[in-house]
Amino acid sequence: MLLSSYCDHPKALPKFLQIVIASGLRQVFTYLPASVNSANQQQPLPAIGCRVLVPFGRSQRVALIVGHSDHSDIDTTKLKPILEAVDTTPLLPQSLWQLGTWASNYYQHPQGDALMHLLPVRLRQGHNNQLISRFWQLSDANPDLSRAPKQQHAWQQLLTLPAVFGERHLASVKLAQKDIKPLLDKQLLALTQPQQQVVSADVHGEKFSLNAEQATTYQSISEQLDHFACHLLQGITGSGKTEVYLQLIEACLEQGKRALILVPEIGLTHQLLERLQQRFNNPLLALHSGLTDQQRLDAWQQASLGQGDIILGTRSAIFTPIPDLGLIIVDEEHDQAFKQQEGFRYHGRDVAIKRAHDANIPIILGSATPSLESLANAKRQRYQLHTLKQRAGGASQQSYEVIDLREYPVQAGISARLREVMLQELQAGNQVLLMLNRRGFSPSLQCQACGLTVPCPACDTSMTLHKHPARLHCHHCDNRQSIPTRCPSCQAQQMRPLGSGTERIEEHLQALFVDFPVHRIDRDTTRNKGSLESMLDQVHTGQPCILIGTQMLAKGHHFPHVTAAVIVDADSSLFCGDFRGPERLAQLITQTAGRAGRASLPGTAYIQTYQADHPVITTLTQQGYDTFADMELQQRQIGLLPPFGHMAMFLVQSKHEQAAYGLLSWLQHQMSNPILASVSKDLQHFGPMPAAMARRANQFRVQLQLQHPTRAHLQNLCRHLCLLLEQHPDAKKLRWSLDIDPQDMG
Repeated sequence: MLLSSYCDHPKALPKFLQIVIASGLRQVFTYLPASVNSANQQQPLPAIGCRVLVPFGRSQRVALIVGHSDHSDIDTTKLKPILEAVDTTPLLPQSLWQLGTWASNYYQHPQGDALMHLLPVRLRQGHNNQLISRFWQLSDANPDLSRAPKQQHAWQQLLTLPAVFGERHLASVKLAQKDIKPLLDKQLLALTQPQQQVVSADVHGEKFSLNAEQATTYQSISEQLDHFACHLLQGITGSGKTEVYLQLIEACLEQGKRALILVPEIGLTHQLLERLQQRFNNPLLALHSGLTDQQRLDAWQQASLGQGDIILGTRSAIFTPIPDLGLIIVDEEHDQAFKQQEGFRYHGRDVAIKRAHDANIPIILGSATPSLESLANAKRQRYQLHTLKQRAGGASQQSYEVIDLREYPVQAGISARLREVMLQELQAGNQVLLMLNRRGFSPSLQCQACGLTVPCPACDTSMTLHKHPARLHCHHCDNRQSIPTRCPSCQAQQMRPLGSGTERIEEHLQALFVDFPVHRIDRDTTRNKGSLESMLDQVHTGQPCILIGTQMLAKGHHFPHVTAAVIVDADSSLFCGDFRGPERLAQLITQTAGRAGRASLPGTAYIQTYQADHPVITTLTQQGYDTFADMELQQRQIGLLPPFGHMAMFLVQSKHEQAAYGLLSWLQHQMSNPILASVSKDLQHFGPMPAAMARRANQFRVQLQLQHPTRAHLQNLCRHLCLLLEQHPDAKKLRWSLDIDPQDMG
């Protein structure tokens, strides 16, 4: 029997603690409390939700307490006491603890791993939760600093800050700690502890007038800020979704509540943070993978203390503790990056909806190309649909031109027609954007004598050729090799690049258009801190130039001087074998096309393809994304595919292919067990079969896909199968995982 609930310190000292560890094990462990210290004094029992340090095997591990109990089914002589309590109070509010528990159950991930994922890395490692950032408070003095002009300047700047201010406030007025040390020495200010501030909107930037569509959307959502509702905001690129966000955030702040904004990738945080800073004086906090572990902990702690009124972050920021949260916004809600693909495979958008529901606050899902799941929920009236079909400022929408590559010569991925278009646009003083979702110089290096493409020794794929630095690189396992001059098979000296990546197209365009700068924006050129921002700043000067990059270019960036947007290779996603392939291609084309033409400049989107008559391309270019989505939803319904059915996928990885097949074949056989017959009814399963990439990092990958029309039945079946798997002796020798609502079928 559990004796206490979350956060409670039991009055009577229980005999046992129930703890979980991030070990990949779906198990709750029992430990003894550290009841006495070296002075033989009874120690207070840590509450549920606190971290403790425990002996675990031959090591010591940080664990979380999930329960107290007065009995144990395990022989007490075999139980170990905890080594120490790391926390005296729980790190998370009860609402977030419950959200993490729900996510662990829904995604059927081990509770220890899931709950630890809610914490910043430093806290998972057992570091102290004490806030390291310093805060100061001004005295009531009115000092005469006329003889110390630097101190006088610093004092005047400090007077513009909140009563209690921190390091980020100093940075906002271009001061550092060394600048205020003389004032600290004179006791004109003092170190203090931050207190949760009363929230109110502090707007200083220009607020744009809303057009009729924007005003209708704002009015509808702002009238519902006091309760849960899921709002799907479908607005074409350039329709002013961000301005609607900003004005709704202001309305939220006016009610004394805070706002959380989620974006799919770190590259989008910079420009959105700038927009927020231009509009609001309110304290802003950003949480994303570009921060160091300490910086992320610092921001997380400040958010939990109410030191940020607006929190901006990527996927995992959904688990940030935020007092008085009043609004959640998920921008680019369709983006695949919101789904964690390794470990704890949760979907940030769906967890955000659950958090908003539990907190009884509204959530906005924004996109120019909503996911088919969200559109289906809107059609079922589970979500409220708001549409913005006009570009803000009266700008015209882009037109489409499909370039049939069967009719033009092509060099390094660029057709003769595209070269002609680019030259016209650049000479007119405009900018051109090209999107190719393939980085590197060439996707493979091929022998012209025997046809061999150099394979990755650890994966079932070719090595990608890079020129800067020169190497062969596997983008899946990170294996790197020098570039061979002879064929590894026939020894011929006829190795040639096959196909084009962003690096090759960059080189080709630099040779074609010597008078215009070419900016390549992909993972290779944006690794260093500030590199993406630096390139974007150059582009935003408005000088005619060419941008070439991967899909990160198509995600929410504002390029007001781009008049031509190009999909270099539309065919790579048409026949990918994933039922979501057409949806993703349609979203990528529409999002990229939306970069063309803003303000007074009309734009055109160019699609290079050998499949000019393909239904996805013709429907998109002639009738638009909505018509495509309706047609695709009809196809999904026929096949009972999501959102009309529900999916789960077991994946086993092993160095021995037969071992992986053997485990999943055994699991498949268990589904015919009479005990599981009731939950297996109407089930479709596919496999065991090789994953789209059958071998990666020297691991064979075998999957078993499950599909069921009822979510609850599929969940119940997967729960039983996980229990069976854990009891199988081979399961401990192999890596296996379960993906609920998988987004990547590879």
